[in-house]
Amino acid sequence: MFARRSLQRLLSELKNKLTPAAIAKLEHELNRHEPSALGYEWELALLYALSQVGTVTYEADSHPGSRRPDLTFIDNESSIRFVADVTMVSDAGLEEENPVMRFSHSLHRLKRKYGLAGSLNYHVSGVTDGPSRHKQKTRLKLPKLADMDRFLAEHVGPWFRSIADEKQARATIKVTEADVEFSIVYDINERYGGGGYPSYTAAQSRTKNPVYSALKAKAGQLKKSGATGPCGIFLCDGGCALLSKPGRQMQEVSLDEVIYEFFRQYSSVAFVAVLVFPPTRAQPFTGLVKELRITRQLYINPRATGALPEQELLQLINRGLASLPPPVATPRDALRWIARGRPLQGQTYNTIHYSGGLMTGSVKLSARKIQEVLAGRSTAQELFSQFDSPGRPFRNPFEAALQQGLTIDSVKLTKQPDADDDLMEIRFSLPDPAISKIKAG
Repeated sequence: MFARRSLQRLLSELKNKLTPAAIAKLEHELNRHEPSALGYEWELALLYALSQVGTVTYEADSHPGSRRPDLTFIDNESSIRFVADVTMVSDAGLEEENPVMRFSHSLHRLKRKYGLAGSLNYHVSGVTDGPSRHKQKTRLKLPKLADMDRFLAEHVGPWFRSIADEKQARATIKVTEADVEFSIVYDINERYGGGGYPSYTAAQSRTKNPVYSALKAKAGQLKKSGATGPCGIFLCDGGCALLSKPGRQMQEVSLDEVIYEFFRQYSSVAFVAVLVFPPTRAQPFTGLVKELRITRQLYINPRATGALPEQELLQLINRGLASLPPPVATPRDALRWIARGRPLQGQTYNTIHYSGGLMTGSVKLSARKIQEVLAGRSTAQELFSQFDSPGRPFRNPFEAALQQGLTIDSVKLTKQPDADDDLMEIRFSLPDPAISKIKAG
Protein backbone atom coordinates (compact mmCIF):
# COMPACT_ATOMS: atom_id res chain seq x y z
CA MET A 1 0.00 0.00 0.00
CA PHE A 2 2.84 2.36 0.93
CA ALA A 3 6.37 2.03 -0.43
CA ARG A 4 8.77 0.21 1.87
CA ARG A 5 10.93 3.34 1.83
CA SER A 6 7.96 5.33 3.14
CA LEU A 7 7.22 2.74 5.84
CA GLN A 8 10.85 2.90 6.95
CA ARG A 9 10.64 6.68 7.27
CA LEU A 10 7.41 6.55 9.31
CA LEU A 11 8.82 3.90 11.64
CA SER A 12 12.09 5.81 12.09
CA GLU A 13 10.25 9.02 12.97
CA LEU A 14 8.13 7.18 15.55
CA LYS A 15 11.21 5.73 17.28
CA ASN A 16 11.29 8.50 19.88
CA LYS A 17 7.52 8.51 20.37
CA LEU A 18 6.81 4.82 20.97
CA THR A 19 8.38 2.27 23.29
CA PRO A 20 11.23 0.06 22.00
CA ALA A 21 8.92 -2.96 22.35
CA ALA A 22 6.29 -1.28 20.16
CA ILE A 23 8.86 -0.39 17.50
CA ALA A 24 10.29 -3.92 17.56
CA LYS A 25 6.83 -5.47 17.09
CA LEU A 26 5.96 -3.19 14.17
CA GLU A 27 9.33 -3.88 12.55
CA HIS A 28 8.81 -7.64 12.84
CA GLU A 29 5.26 -7.60 11.50
CA LEU A 30 5.97 -5.25 8.59
CA ASN A 31 8.75 -7.55 7.38
CA ARG A 32 6.55 -10.65 7.34
CA HIS A 33 5.65 -11.91 3.88
CA GLU A 34 2.03 -12.44 4.94
CA PRO A 35 -1.31 -10.66 4.30
CA SER A 36 -1.25 -9.56 7.96
CA ALA A 37 1.59 -7.16 7.06
CA LEU A 38 -0.96 -4.92 5.35
CA GLY A 39 -2.92 -4.63 8.60
CA TYR A 40 0.24 -3.46 10.35
CA GLU A 41 0.82 -0.93 7.57
CA TRP A 42 -2.54 0.57 8.56
CA GLU A 43 -1.55 0.53 12.24
CA LEU A 44 1.76 2.25 11.48
CA ALA A 45 0.04 4.82 9.27
CA LEU A 46 -2.51 5.67 12.00
CA LEU A 47 0.14 5.80 14.73
CA TYR A 48 2.17 8.22 12.64
CA ALA A 49 -0.83 10.32 11.60
CA LEU A 50 -2.13 10.69 15.15
CA SER A 51 1.36 11.41 16.48
CA GLN A 52 1.37 14.52 14.27
CA VAL A 53 -1.70 15.98 16.00
CA GLY A 54 -1.36 14.70 19.58
CA THR A 55 0.21 12.11 21.85
CA VAL A 56 -0.27 8.48 20.90
CA THR A 57 0.80 5.23 22.54
CA TYR A 58 0.70 1.71 21.10
CA GLU A 59 -0.70 -1.17 23.15
CA ALA A 60 -0.37 0.87 26.35
CA ASP A 61 -0.37 -1.08 29.61
CA SER A 62 -2.05 1.77 31.51
CA HIS A 63 -5.50 0.17 31.27
CA PRO A 64 -6.73 -2.23 33.97
CA GLY A 65 -8.11 -4.98 31.73
CA SER A 66 -6.61 -8.19 30.37
CA ARG A 67 -6.04 -6.82 26.88
CA ARG A 68 -4.19 -3.76 25.61
CA PRO A 69 -5.97 -1.56 23.03
CA ASP A 70 -4.07 -0.72 19.85
CA LEU A 71 -4.09 3.06 20.28
CA THR A 72 -4.38 5.46 23.19
CA PHE A 73 -4.64 9.07 22.01
CA ILE A 74 -4.64 12.46 23.73
CA ASP A 75 -4.98 15.78 21.91
CA ASN A 76 -2.97 18.28 23.93
CA GLU A 77 -4.91 21.25 22.53
CA SER A 78 -8.47 20.07 23.12
CA SER A 79 -10.51 17.74 25.29
CA ILE A 80 -10.39 14.90 22.75
CA ARG A 81 -8.95 11.65 24.07
CA PHE A 82 -9.83 8.08 23.22
CA VAL A 83 -8.65 4.51 23.02
CA ALA A 84 -9.18 2.65 19.76
CA ASP A 85 -8.56 -0.60 17.98
CA VAL A 86 -7.54 -0.89 14.34
CA THR A 87 -8.92 -3.64 12.13
CA MET A 88 -8.43 -4.38 8.46
CA VAL A 89 -11.54 -5.77 6.77
CA SER A 90 -11.34 -7.89 3.64
CA ASP A 91 -13.48 -10.24 1.60
CA ALA A 92 -10.92 -13.03 2.08
CA GLY A 93 -13.46 -15.47 3.54
CA LEU A 94 -15.89 -14.86 0.70
CA GLU A 95 -13.06 -15.18 -1.82
CA GLU A 96 -12.05 -18.54 -0.38
CA GLU A 97 -15.64 -19.73 -0.93
CA ASN A 98 -15.66 -18.24 -4.44
CA PRO A 99 -12.09 -18.67 -5.77
CA VAL A 100 -12.54 -16.72 -8.98
CA MET A 101 -9.03 -15.21 -8.81
CA ARG A 102 -7.53 -18.68 -8.45
CA PHE A 103 -9.72 -19.76 -11.37
CA SER A 104 -8.31 -16.90 -13.46
CA HIS A 105 -4.69 -17.63 -12.50
CA SER A 106 -5.05 -21.37 -13.19
CA LEU A 107 -6.75 -20.65 -16.50
CA HIS A 108 -3.98 -18.35 -17.72
CA ARG A 109 -1.27 -20.70 -16.48
CA LEU A 110 -2.88 -23.52 -18.48
CA LYS A 111 -3.07 -21.25 -21.53
CA ARG A 112 0.67 -20.51 -21.28
CA LYS A 113 1.37 -24.25 -21.07
CA TYR A 114 0.01 -24.59 -24.62
CA GLY A 115 1.98 -21.55 -25.87
CA LEU A 116 -1.08 -19.41 -26.68
CA ALA A 117 -0.41 -15.68 -27.00
CA GLY A 118 -3.94 -14.29 -27.27
CA SER A 119 -6.32 -12.99 -24.60
CA LEU A 120 -9.00 -14.75 -22.58
CA ASN A 121 -12.38 -13.36 -21.59
CA TYR A 122 -14.37 -15.54 -19.23
CA HIS A 123 -17.78 -15.40 -17.59
CA VAL A 124 -18.73 -17.41 -14.50
CA SER A 125 -22.38 -18.02 -13.61
CA GLY A 126 -23.69 -17.83 -10.06
CA VAL A 127 -26.67 -18.66 -7.90
CA THR A 128 -28.22 -16.60 -5.08
CA ASP A 129 -30.27 -18.41 -2.45
CA GLY A 130 -31.03 -18.51 1.27
CA PRO A 131 -33.87 -18.90 3.78
CA SER A 132 -34.98 -15.26 3.40
CA ARG A 133 -34.13 -12.16 1.36
CA HIS A 134 -31.89 -10.74 4.11
CA LYS A 135 -30.08 -14.03 4.60
CA GLN A 136 -29.33 -14.81 0.99
CA LYS A 137 -25.86 -15.44 -0.34
CA THR A 138 -24.41 -15.48 -3.84
CA ARG A 139 -22.22 -18.42 -4.79
CA LEU A 140 -20.23 -18.65 -7.99
CA LYS A 141 -20.53 -21.89 -9.95
CA LEU A 142 -16.84 -22.79 -9.89
CA PRO A 143 -14.93 -26.00 -9.23
CA LYS A 144 -13.83 -26.58 -5.64
CA LEU A 145 -10.46 -25.00 -4.86
CA ALA A 146 -8.77 -28.37 -4.30
CA ASP A 147 -10.05 -29.62 -7.68
CA MET A 148 -9.46 -26.42 -9.68
CA ASP A 149 -6.30 -27.37 -11.61
CA ARG A 150 -7.46 -30.93 -12.30
CA PHE A 151 -10.90 -29.76 -13.48
CA LEU A 152 -9.49 -27.12 -15.85
CA ALA A 153 -6.86 -29.52 -17.23
CA GLU A 154 -9.61 -32.05 -17.95
CA HIS A 155 -12.28 -29.72 -19.38
CA VAL A 156 -10.32 -26.78 -20.84
CA GLY A 157 -6.90 -28.30 -21.60
CA PRO A 158 -8.08 -30.23 -24.73
CA TRP A 159 -9.71 -27.02 -26.02
CA PHE A 160 -6.44 -25.10 -25.63
CA ARG A 161 -4.61 -27.93 -27.38
CA SER A 162 -6.96 -27.80 -30.38
CA ILE A 163 -6.52 -24.01 -30.62
CA ALA A 164 -2.73 -24.45 -30.67
CA ASP A 165 -2.77 -27.37 -33.13
CA GLU A 166 -5.23 -25.74 -35.54
CA LYS A 167 -3.80 -22.21 -35.06
CA GLN A 168 -7.25 -20.77 -34.44
CA ALA A 169 -7.47 -16.97 -34.11
CA ARG A 170 -10.70 -17.02 -32.10
CA ALA A 171 -12.55 -19.78 -30.23
CA THR A 172 -15.27 -20.17 -27.59
CA ILE A 173 -16.02 -22.87 -25.02
CA LYS A 174 -18.83 -23.32 -22.50
CA VAL A 175 -18.45 -25.74 -19.61
CA THR A 176 -21.57 -26.91 -17.77
CA GLU A 177 -21.24 -29.56 -15.10
CA ALA A 178 -22.88 -30.18 -11.71
CA ASP A 179 -22.55 -26.87 -9.77
CA VAL A 180 -20.03 -25.60 -12.35
CA GLU A 181 -20.84 -23.24 -15.22
CA PHE A 182 -18.55 -20.87 -17.11
CA SER A 183 -17.67 -19.80 -20.64
CA ILE A 184 -14.37 -18.62 -22.18
CA VAL A 185 -13.56 -16.67 -25.35
CA TYR A 186 -10.03 -16.83 -26.79
CA ASP A 187 -8.88 -14.11 -29.22
CA ILE A 188 -5.34 -13.91 -30.58
CA ASN A 189 -5.81 -10.31 -31.75
CA GLU A 190 -6.87 -8.88 -28.37
CA ARG A 191 -4.12 -7.76 -26.01
CA TYR A 192 -6.21 -7.46 -22.84
CA GLY A 193 -8.63 -10.03 -21.49
CA GLY A 194 -10.95 -10.00 -18.51
CA GLY A 195 -13.62 -11.77 -16.57
CA GLY A 196 -17.19 -11.33 -15.42
CA TYR A 197 -19.25 -12.89 -12.64
CA PRO A 198 -22.08 -12.00 -10.24
CA SER A 199 -21.06 -10.08 -7.13
CA TYR A 200 -20.50 -12.57 -4.33
CA THR A 201 -19.47 -9.81 -1.90
CA ALA A 202 -22.86 -8.06 -1.83
CA ALA A 203 -24.14 -7.99 1.77
CA GLN A 204 -27.72 -9.19 2.27
CA SER A 205 -27.72 -9.02 6.08
CA ARG A 206 -26.85 -6.23 8.54
CA THR A 207 -25.10 -8.69 10.86
CA LYS A 208 -23.84 -11.49 8.62
CA ASN A 209 -21.05 -9.73 6.72
CA PRO A 210 -17.30 -9.07 7.18
CA VAL A 211 -17.76 -5.50 8.51
CA TYR A 212 -20.16 -6.37 11.30
CA SER A 213 -18.07 -9.39 12.28
CA ALA A 214 -14.95 -7.20 12.55
CA LEU A 215 -16.78 -4.52 14.57
CA LYS A 216 -18.25 -7.08 16.96
CA ALA A 217 -14.85 -8.70 17.54
CA LYS A 218 -13.18 -5.35 18.24
CA ALA A 219 -15.96 -4.23 20.59
CA GLY A 220 -15.32 -7.35 22.65
CA GLN A 221 -11.57 -6.72 22.71
CA LEU A 222 -12.02 -3.08 23.76
CA LYS A 223 -14.29 -4.18 26.60
CA LYS A 224 -11.56 -6.57 27.82
CA SER A 225 -9.08 -3.67 27.95
CA GLY A 226 -11.04 -2.08 30.79
CA ALA A 227 -10.64 1.38 29.23
CA THR A 228 -12.89 3.96 30.90
CA GLY A 229 -12.72 6.75 28.32
CA PRO A 230 -14.40 6.97 24.90
CA CYS A 231 -13.62 3.96 22.69
CA GLY A 232 -13.44 3.87 18.92
CA ILE A 233 -12.69 1.53 16.04
CA PHE A 234 -10.75 2.31 12.87
CA LEU A 235 -12.10 0.17 10.01
CA CYS A 236 -9.38 -0.03 7.38
CA ASP A 237 -9.64 -1.18 3.79
CA GLY A 238 -8.26 -4.63 3.12
CA GLY A 239 -10.17 -5.19 -0.10
CA CYS A 240 -13.73 -5.26 1.26
CA ALA A 241 -16.45 -4.25 -1.21
CA LEU A 242 -18.93 -3.28 1.52
CA LEU A 243 -16.58 -0.63 2.96
CA SER A 244 -16.91 1.48 -0.18
CA LYS A 245 -20.73 1.46 -0.20
CA PRO A 246 -21.86 4.00 2.44
CA GLY A 247 -25.27 4.93 1.00
CA ARG A 248 -28.34 2.73 0.65
CA GLN A 249 -27.87 0.05 -2.00
CA MET A 250 -30.50 -1.46 -4.28
CA GLN A 251 -31.37 -4.89 -2.79
CA GLU A 252 -28.16 -4.83 -0.76
CA VAL A 253 -27.29 -3.79 2.78
CA SER A 254 -25.15 -0.64 2.92
CA LEU A 255 -22.22 0.23 5.16
CA ASP A 256 -24.36 2.86 6.92
CA GLU A 257 -26.98 0.26 7.82
CA VAL A 258 -24.36 -2.16 9.16
CA ILE A 259 -22.68 0.44 11.36
CA TYR A 260 -25.95 1.85 12.72
CA GLU A 261 -27.08 -1.69 13.56
CA PHE A 262 -23.76 -2.17 15.37
CA PHE A 263 -24.29 1.08 17.32
CA ARG A 264 -27.79 -0.08 18.27
CA GLN A 265 -26.31 -3.14 19.92
CA TYR A 266 -23.06 -1.68 21.32
CA SER A 267 -23.28 1.62 23.20
CA SER A 268 -19.72 1.10 24.51
CA VAL A 269 -18.18 2.19 21.17
CA ALA A 270 -18.27 5.97 20.69
CA PHE A 271 -17.18 6.16 17.06
CA VAL A 272 -16.22 4.18 13.98
CA ALA A 273 -13.80 5.75 11.47
CA VAL A 274 -13.73 4.15 8.03
CA LEU A 275 -10.55 4.52 5.95
CA VAL A 276 -10.99 3.22 2.44
CA PHE A 277 -9.68 3.68 -1.09
CA PRO A 278 -12.21 4.70 -3.76
CA PRO A 279 -13.54 1.69 -5.66
CA THR A 280 -11.89 0.87 -8.98
CA ARG A 281 -14.03 2.06 -11.86
CA ALA A 282 -14.11 1.32 -15.56
CA GLN A 283 -13.70 4.29 -17.89
CA PRO A 284 -14.09 4.36 -21.67
CA PHE A 285 -10.80 4.33 -23.61
CA THR A 286 -8.61 4.36 -20.46
CA GLY A 287 -9.77 1.07 -18.92
CA LEU A 288 -9.71 0.54 -15.15
CA VAL A 289 -9.04 3.65 -13.05
CA LYS A 290 -7.60 3.22 -9.56
CA GLU A 291 -7.43 6.25 -7.27
CA LEU A 292 -4.48 6.01 -4.90
CA ARG A 293 -5.87 8.04 -2.01
CA ILE A 294 -7.45 7.35 1.36
CA THR A 295 -10.99 8.58 1.93
CA ARG A 296 -12.47 8.78 5.41
CA GLN A 297 -15.95 8.56 6.86
CA LEU A 298 -16.66 9.14 10.56
CA TYR A 299 -19.66 7.63 12.35
CA ILE A 300 -20.57 8.85 15.85
CA ASN A 301 -22.64 6.58 18.09
CA PRO A 302 -25.63 8.60 19.42
CA ARG A 303 -26.11 6.03 22.20
CA ALA A 304 -22.54 6.14 23.48
CA THR A 305 -21.98 7.31 27.04
CA GLY A 306 -18.66 8.97 26.18
CA ALA A 307 -19.64 10.94 23.08
CA LEU A 308 -16.99 12.88 21.15
CA PRO A 309 -17.49 16.08 19.09
CA GLU A 310 -17.90 14.84 15.52
CA GLN A 311 -16.46 17.77 13.56
CA GLU A 312 -13.47 18.25 15.87
CA LEU A 313 -12.62 14.57 15.75
CA LEU A 314 -12.97 14.40 11.97
CA GLN A 315 -10.78 17.47 11.49
CA LEU A 316 -8.18 15.93 13.80
CA ILE A 317 -8.14 12.66 11.83
CA ASN A 318 -8.00 14.53 8.52
CA ARG A 319 -5.04 16.66 9.65
CA GLY A 320 -3.16 13.61 10.77
CA LEU A 321 -3.80 11.60 7.59
CA ALA A 322 -2.66 14.56 5.47
CA SER A 323 0.86 13.99 6.81
CA LEU A 324 1.10 10.50 5.32
CA PRO A 325 3.15 9.76 2.18
CA PRO A 326 1.23 9.03 -1.03
CA PRO A 327 0.11 5.40 -1.40
CA VAL A 328 1.58 3.39 -4.26
CA ALA A 329 -1.05 0.63 -4.45
CA THR A 330 -4.64 -0.08 -3.50
CA PRO A 331 -5.08 -2.57 -0.64
CA ARG A 332 -6.20 -5.28 -3.08
CA ASP A 333 -3.13 -4.74 -5.25
CA ALA A 334 -0.91 -4.63 -2.18
CA LEU A 335 -2.22 -8.03 -1.06
CA ARG A 336 -1.58 -9.45 -4.54
CA TRP A 337 1.97 -8.09 -4.44
CA ILE A 338 2.56 -9.68 -1.04
CA ALA A 339 1.27 -13.00 -2.40
CA ARG A 340 3.32 -12.92 -5.61
CA GLY A 341 6.32 -10.68 -4.95
CA ARG A 342 9.66 -11.51 -3.40
CA PRO A 343 10.05 -11.14 0.37
CA LEU A 344 11.39 -7.77 1.56
CA GLN A 345 11.05 -6.20 -1.89
CA GLY A 346 8.70 -3.45 -2.97
CA GLN A 347 7.31 -2.89 -6.42
CA THR A 348 9.38 -1.87 -9.42
CA TYR A 349 8.40 0.45 -12.27
CA ASN A 350 6.76 -1.50 -15.06
CA THR A 351 6.79 1.12 -17.82
CA ILE A 352 9.31 2.50 -20.30
CA HIS A 353 9.32 6.16 -21.32
CA TYR A 354 10.88 7.56 -24.50
CA SER A 355 11.83 11.13 -25.39
CA GLY A 356 13.42 12.73 -28.41
CA GLY A 357 11.89 10.22 -30.82
CA LEU A 358 11.45 6.48 -30.50
CA MET A 359 14.83 4.90 -29.74
CA THR A 360 16.80 7.95 -30.89
CA GLY A 361 16.82 10.27 -27.85
CA SER A 362 16.58 8.70 -24.41
CA VAL A 363 14.86 5.95 -22.51
CA LYS A 364 13.66 5.91 -18.88
CA LEU A 365 13.09 2.64 -17.06
CA SER A 366 13.39 0.86 -13.73
CA ALA A 367 16.81 1.20 -12.10
CA ARG A 368 16.20 -1.94 -10.05
CA LYS A 369 15.41 -4.03 -13.09
CA ILE A 370 18.60 -2.87 -14.79
CA GLN A 371 20.50 -3.80 -11.63
CA GLU A 372 18.87 -7.27 -11.64
CA VAL A 373 19.99 -7.79 -15.25
CA LEU A 374 23.55 -6.74 -14.39
CA ALA A 375 23.46 -9.03 -11.33
CA GLY A 376 22.45 -11.98 -13.48
CA ARG A 377 19.06 -12.44 -11.78
CA SER A 378 17.24 -11.91 -15.07
CA THR A 379 18.11 -11.41 -18.71
CA ALA A 380 17.50 -8.49 -21.01
CA GLN A 381 15.11 -10.69 -22.95
CA GLU A 382 13.08 -11.39 -19.79
CA LEU A 383 13.11 -7.69 -18.94
CA PHE A 384 11.69 -6.52 -22.26
CA SER A 385 9.38 -9.47 -22.93
CA GLN A 386 6.94 -8.14 -20.34
CA PHE A 387 6.15 -5.31 -22.76
CA ASP A 388 5.27 -7.69 -25.63
CA SER A 389 1.91 -7.37 -27.42
CA PRO A 390 0.11 -10.33 -29.02
CA GLY A 391 1.99 -11.04 -32.27
CA ARG A 392 4.30 -8.01 -31.71
CA PRO A 393 7.39 -8.68 -29.58
CA PHE A 394 8.76 -5.55 -27.88
CA ARG A 395 11.91 -4.23 -29.50
CA ASN A 396 14.86 -3.90 -27.15
CA PRO A 397 15.71 -0.15 -27.27
CA PHE A 398 19.41 -0.76 -26.57
CA GLU A 399 19.68 -3.20 -29.46
CA ALA A 400 17.82 -0.72 -31.67
CA ALA A 401 20.26 2.05 -30.70
CA LEU A 402 23.24 -0.16 -31.53
CA GLN A 403 21.77 -0.98 -34.92
CA GLN A 404 21.46 2.77 -35.61
CA GLY A 405 25.06 3.37 -34.54
CA LEU A 406 24.11 5.14 -31.31
CA THR A 407 26.08 4.70 -28.11
CA ILE A 408 25.19 5.71 -24.54
CA ASP A 409 25.91 9.39 -24.06
CA SER A 410 24.85 9.86 -20.41
CA VAL A 411 23.10 8.12 -17.55
CA LYS A 412 21.00 9.95 -14.97
CA LEU A 413 19.38 8.47 -11.86
CA THR A 414 16.27 10.12 -10.42
CA LYS A 415 15.64 9.03 -6.82
CA GLN A 416 12.03 8.40 -5.74
CA PRO A 417 11.78 8.64 -1.92
CA ASP A 418 8.14 7.50 -1.77
CA ALA A 419 8.50 4.62 -4.22
CA ASP A 420 10.52 1.41 -4.05
CA ASP A 421 12.33 1.99 -7.31
CA ASP A 422 14.24 4.78 -9.05
CA LEU A 423 14.14 5.95 -12.65
CA MET A 424 17.25 5.52 -14.77
CA GLU A 425 17.38 7.79 -17.80
CA ILE A 426 19.83 6.70 -20.49
CA ARG A 427 20.56 9.17 -23.28
CA PHE A 428 21.97 8.09 -26.61
CA SER A 429 24.49 9.98 -28.71
CA LEU A 430 24.25 10.99 -32.33
CA PRO A 431 25.62 8.30 -34.68
CA ASP A 432 28.99 7.37 -33.20
CA PRO A 433 31.85 6.43 -35.57
CA ALA A 434 32.93 3.89 -32.97
CA ILE A 435 30.11 1.63 -34.18
CA SER A 436 29.00 3.26 -37.44
CA LYS A 437 30.33 4.63 -40.72
CA ILE A 438 33.04 7.23 -40.80
CA LYS A 439 31.76 10.19 -42.79
CA ALA A 440 33.55 13.08 -44.41
CA GLY A 441 32.97 16.54 -42.91
